[in-house]
Amino acid sequence: MLSLTADASQVERTYGLNARKSLLFSAIRLDSHPLVAPLIARTGNGQYLLVRQQEQGNALSAGVPKDQIKFYAPWVTIDPRIVADTPASASLTSLVRELADGAAVSLAADVVYSHYRTLSGSVELVVSDQDPTPVTAYELDLEQVLTRFAAWRETGVHTARRLIEGVAHLSGLAEEFTAGEDSRFSALKTLVADRSLDALLLAAPPNFTEATGFAQPDGTVALWLAGSDRLVVLAPDGASAVAASPIGRFPSIGAAVQALARGMRTGVEDEWISVGLARELEREGAELIPVSTDLGHWRDVRDHEDLAFQVVAARASVFAIEEALAWAEKGLNAGRSFSELDINAVYLDKIAEFRTVNEIPFGIEPYFTNLHSSNRMLFPGPPVDYPINDETTCIQLDAGVRIVVDGVTVATSDMARSLPRTAAAKEAYRFFFDVVREGIIGQLKPGVVCEDVHEGTLRYLAPHLDRMIAIGMLGTDVDFNGEYRKRNVGHLMGKQESFANELRPGYKHVLEVGSYGAAEIPWRYENAAIGTEDLWYIGRDRTYIVSKR
Repeated sequence: MLSLTADASQVERTYGLNARKSLLFSAIRLDSHPLVAPLIARTGNGQYLLVRQQEQGNALSAGVPKDQIKFYAPWVTIDPRIVADTPASASLTSLVRELADGAAVSLAADVVYSHYRTLSGSVELVVSDQDPTPVTAYELDLEQVLTRFAAWRETGVHTARRLIEGVAHLSGLAEEFTAGEDSRFSALKTLVADRSLDALLLAAPPNFTEATGFAQPDGTVALWLAGSDRLVVLAPDGASAVAASPIGRFPSIGAAVQALARGMRTGVEDEWISVGLARELEREGAELIPVSTDLGHWRDVRDHEDLAFQVVAARASVFAIEEALAWAEKGLNAGRSFSELDINAVYLDKIAEFRTVNEIPFGIEPYFTNLHSSNRMLFPGPPVDYPINDETTCIQLDAGVRIVVDGVTVATSDMARSLPRTAAAKEAYRFFFDVVREGIIGQLKPGVVCEDVHEGTLRYLAPHLDRMIAIGMLGTDVDFNGEYRKRNVGHLMGKQESFANELRPGYKHVLEVGSYGAAEIPWRYENAAIGTEDLWYIGRDRTYIVSKR
């Protein structure tokens, strides 16, 4: 029988791979990293690590033997040579079906619920249960939560106004900042009503902290109760103290939901909770409604309420990223050699410098870091101890920071710059700034549909593709439009990179005043992995490029 487990400690012990540190997308997806984390598959013929192909470079760089990896979800690339010698199954389902070879599949309780839902109906599943954990329920005062956020936002507004004073291209943006507007609970009520939910379980960190206003203790979840509009925190024994009044103790999370909710339609983060917790809820009678995407949207469309914090994050990012690459360029021009980790150390120092020099009164922490030399790989990935020297053809630094107040992430950034070192890559990089700032952000205004922005970007690129071919930055053997329609050219932000609202085919969200996000052109071809990405905000009178210095 094929068995699957997602136990991160087993992955690290067996393969030396810390998914949150070594893999890029596990770091980016704060609300859904269990969805993209590796799985260990054991069969009668051996054991394999199942990895999404977008992490191929990272898994191999971490030292995992290639013959012990099975890849799935083929990576989108305009250079097919990158993946020519590495097969990847079309999906996790097709890979599991192949490995199972007609037999049943055993799922450990730690496998994410979304995988269970995807595999159900395709293979016979035998699912393990988790041991119930007793919890104490604490009811939060919603007004106190709102007051806490309002106080933080006042500080954010004062800080951001001071930070952008005198920045000509951001003139007028400070008028968009607000500390008093807060629709988190009214929007949550709308979500619950639209999905006809009786209860909504919030376990993923961005959703938990957005609802409660405090850092999430280990094993703790929040529960929104429809009808009564009450917010309850369920904390296991040993968790950090919850500053609220206890209202009961229950033998498990499932039992608490059954006792406290008015009915059984329970919204759950299908891309976060384990199948073990899902089955615990179902044994107590809950009807589970997947809402990971809905909650991502709930965060995305309210991001303008935290615009001041977003601006601080964007300004910190552009300073730290551009200064780190300037340091690398100066060193290379002087004939020095160093490593990706050295550039990363400068980047981290520049984040700290930004906070100190600008007297930022709250935390600025790394969110994710994609920093690598094209000589090492064209796949995206975190930095490793790889040499940077005269042979380096391009360095990509695509990264974000988190703005943190009392352990709560109130904003994140996501932007990219590169250091191209060949004539072709330099020409392409200059052009990609035009694509991002004119071809993508130039389209962004109220009423524009996300998927239409993607199509408009392809039209903008079309007259220039022959030039990319002529300088060796694109091949003639690639259906460029077909491949690029498989990925986005940007996304909204919502306390993380958004996977609910992307500038991508199939995404129907309509942009409006207050929409905030990133626009990007990743271009990995031949010997250059180029990232060009800026953060934008649609204001009342115009659209701003917030990450432009």
